[in-house]
This record gives sequence, C-alpha cells and structure tokens, in this order.
Amino acid sequence: MMSRAVPYQENPTGLVALLPDGRVRYLHPTAKPVIDSYNRNLEHAEELDLEDFIIDSPLVELKQFHLSAPAIAFIETTNLCNLRCTHCYASSGERRESEMSTQRILKLLDEFADMGVLQVFLTGGELFAHYDAVDIIRYARTKPFSTQIFSNGLLITEEKLRRIPPGQSFFISFDTAVPERTIRGRMDFPKLRKCFELIKQYGHVVRTAVSVHRYNINDVEEIFEWCVENNYPRPQWLETHPIGRALLHPHILLTPDQIDEVLTVYTRCMDRYQHSINDVDESSGALQEAGGTRSQAIAGVDTIKFCQQLERATGQEKCGRSVVYVNSSGEVYPCSNCMSNNAYKAGNIVECSFKQVWDEGFNEFRSIVFDDFNRCKSCAVHQNDIWCQFKCPPLSMNVTGSPNECGATEYLRIFMLRANEYWTTRKNQGFKLNLMASTAR
Repeated sequence: MMSRAVPYQENPTGLVALLPDGRVRYLHPTAKPVIDSYNRNLEHAEELDLEDFIIDSPLVELKQFHLSAPAIAFIETTNLCNLRCTHCYASSGERRESEMSTQRILKLLDEFADMGVLQVFLTGGELFAHYDAVDIIRYARTKPFSTQIFSNGLLITEEKLRRIPPGQSFFISFDTAVPERTIRGRMDFPKLRKCFELIKQYGHVVRTAVSVHRYNINDVEEIFEWCVENNYPRPQWLETHPIGRALLHPHILLTPDQIDEVLTVYTRCMDRYQHSINDVDESSGALQEAGGTRSQAIAGVDTIKFCQQLERATGQEKCGRSVVYVNSSGEVYPCSNCMSNNAYKAGNIVECSFKQVWDEGFNEFRSIVFDDFNRCKSCAVHQNDIWCQFKCPPLSMNVTGSPNECGATEYLRIFMLRANEYWTTRKNQGFKLNLMASTAR
C-alpha cells in the first residue's frame, strides 16, 4: 500500500501529528525535519519512527486554549438532501442561500492542508446531492489529511464509486431495518444494502451509524446483527439529541421510562462486538474489509479520541478549539450543534480566509470553560467521574433555556450512568470492545 504524507501542525508546545498508524500525538518540535523528509520522499511508513519525539504531557496555555488549526474539520458541501429526516441536526432539505462554489470548497481544502488539519469530514445535507461531490472527494484525497465521508448512501452509484480512489472511508446512516418505522423519510433499504456491497466491491470501507430514537430501538439489534452477518464493522451507536429538526419533533426522543428497554438492546449489541483480552486474535488489531478477492487492513484514526483527551486535560470543550464546522454558505461554527442553533458564528470564509476566522473569530466561545456549567457538581455523572459530552452551550440552551446549565436530557444522564456500570463490569471481566464482531455468541 502506498504511504501517505503525515499531516501535522505547529503549536507553541510542539507539533500535533497524525501518525501513519492512526494515532494522534503531540511531538517535540525537533520532529519537524524528520516528518518533512518523510513527506518529501514518501518512504515506507514502517521506516518512519517518531516514538522518541512523543510528548506525553505537553504544557499548554489554558486561557482560551486552542490548537493552531483544527484537528478535525467538517465541511458541509451543500444543505441539499434527498431525504427529510425527522431528527436531522442541520434540518437539511433545501440548499442554503448563496452556497459556496466548488472552487471555494477546493480552496478551503488547500487551506486545511496548509494549516495542518488532520482529518476532514465531507458531509451535507447529502454530500452526493452536490453536483461536484466526486471531484471534491478526489481533490481531498490528494491532501495529507484523512478524508471521511458522511452520506445516506442512496445517491451513491457504481459510476461514482469507480471514480473515487480505493480505500475511501464511508459512514452511511442506517436508521432501521424496517422501512415502515423509519424517521428518515423515503429511505430505500434494498438500495442501501446494495450500496454497501458496491462500496466494498470498489475497495472502500463502509461503516454504519445508527441514530437511536423512540421508534427504532426495537430494530437496532437487527441492524447490528445484519452487520455481523455481512462482516461489516460495528455500527456507531448515536443518541438522538434535541437539536435541529428534532426540536420540532420531541416525540422521537427517548425518555427515562424506556431506559431498561434501551440498556437491554445496548448491552446485547455491544456484547456481540467484544473479545476477551486474554484471547489470541491476530485480526483484532486491525479492521478487516472482506469482499471479493481482496482484504484491506484499515488503521483507525483517533483524532476524536485525541480531542476528547484535550477536553479533559484543559477543562474546555473541543469545539472551536480542536474541532470546527463550516456550513455550505461558508459560515464557520465551533461545531454542528452551534451551527444548528446559529450560535457563536466565528465568521464567513467567503469574506476572508479560514485562518483569519480560526485565529480571530472564536474569542467569545473560547472564553467558556467547563467550570461555567452550574449543574455539573451536583450531577451523578460528574460525581462518578464519567466523561460527559453535554457541557455544550447550544444543547444546554435547548434543554434548560440557559447556555451554561446542562445539555443532557434526564434520559441521557441515566443512560450514561447505566452504560458506565456496564462497561466497568465488562472491563473488570477482561473484555474489550472491537470493531469487528466476536466469533462467539
């Protein structure tokens, strides 16, 4: 497999780099000439040894902490979508006014590469509703950063897949295996399953994400089992949050009285994708893509895990500091939740460079720290030292009416506590979550 350039960014306390094995690490500044030499010659990845340059505990300036560039950047290429999902965070459907030109999107990809962005997610609306979607993907793949695709899969064709360089990673939304119970609207499941096979046939990697809600909780296990039977990776379990279009349809949100039902399904699904750490499993270190006559080992990319570690270390949210979201009109937000609420907009890249927005536009948002959230100290989630993603101003505004209270619904707080009990028990029993299913039932 051809080696790819190592993306990195220079920060005051060192480099932040995406290593060839998928790890994201702080490196001593003296690693720069080593990486530059590797990137110029693109030597074999196994010959690049950066272990001695890794900084385990970098000293950073905590006041309005942020990386010199996002580690993760989302580009909403268009808000146009062929579906009208009831839970859609972006309320996608029609194009936004004055959407960015393809040339501006390509220029943005250039800016991301120059600044040292590590991972770019191309999304929508529906990405493949954009008339230049394949050209945008192909251009992104020429850059050092890792490129990920979010799609509902229904507009993906064999001709489009043929034009995308092999090895592309797709995240395909999969709401339910029962068409009558979908909240996605006009979801074509036979076509979607065929799309999965085509993606695999053309040498790409596909993983599904399941938005869990009141109307599909009884179908989620069937989706997990379908992935097991077809040798697809573990679906990503996503809770449906009160954001975007879901605010207009609160009946889809799960409630505390369903927690036992949800946990029963959740534990059965997760049990299917665990193995004992004492088992000898040569394939457990990599995600194997099976299909046809080829098998492709795909290294995980842990940018999200890295950003979460920064959150915990600094006491400040990753959004606007190591994560960014650019919508199809060129408006820049800390994340998709802020975009959904039209909150904390940092600027517009149609009017200036992305770097200027990143450097100068996030001061208000970066002044917010986790200690500002009033309910945390009295919350059982916080008291049990469970990491929580709901110290989120826009979600807090939607749940409590205040940006500095709590963004978790009562159901989500209970779910976090119960799920933590499950994972603590499984860890103590010597089990580890895997991307591919366990062979034992």
